[in-house]
Amino acid sequence: MENFSEIQKTKIFAEISEFDMQALAYCLKIKFRNYNKNDTIIAQGQPVEDVVMLLKGGAKLENIDPFGDISLITKFKAGDIYGVENGFMGETTYKDTLTATENCLVMLMNRHRLLTPCENKCKRHDIIVRHLVQMVIERNYELTEKLKLLSKKNIKEKVLAYLQAQSKKAGSLYFDIPYNKTELANYLSVDRSALSTTLSRLREEGLIDFDKKHYHIKKG
Repeated sequence: MENFSEIQKTKIFAEISEFDMQALAYCLKIKFRNYNKNDTIIAQGQPVEDVVMLLKGGAKLENIDPFGDISLITKFKAGDIYGVENGFMGETTYKDTLTATENCLVMLMNRHRLLTPCENKCKRHDIIVRHLVQMVIERNYELTEKLKLLSKKNIKEKVLAYLQAQSKKAGSLYFDIPYNKTELANYLSVDRSALSTTLSRLREEGLIDFDKKHYHIKKG
């Protein structure tokens, strides 16, 4: 099957054989599309038709408020999926915009076919839905953690809380984050210059060190 090697690398389809994937391709009306860097994959307000899985490359998920301000929600890597929550909630339009940050390959699955048990009640469909539910739970946990982060009183607390969480996730005091300074400021909902000043002060205080996206928590 087309792109099966990339599909099988994902958590959702890891237990699915190529034979079963052929059947699912028909059942879920699977389509593949290539996007170039900066292309819009899904536009905020677009009718919800598909669940999108990133197979190659990278993307970013953003929200645009009524005043035109853009908030970075998260970055996507291969295996990440968008549109499941919209489908489960019965929403008619996508609430965010998904944009390619590099050339990428995506797989589109009909959201109605994906989230509605098929007539044959096949095990392969049950496996996928189980993984989807798990991914939704994990995504909601991440969003809850982000809300806690944004509730911190000042930029210093936000930055330290974020870096400590990334350090814990990496299992090391040395780690990389997915954002440059502009993106990190957007993610934390703070001014970029204020973020740069805070990072410099934390370095001067001996709490952290960093080089571009690579960080080291020294103490604190």
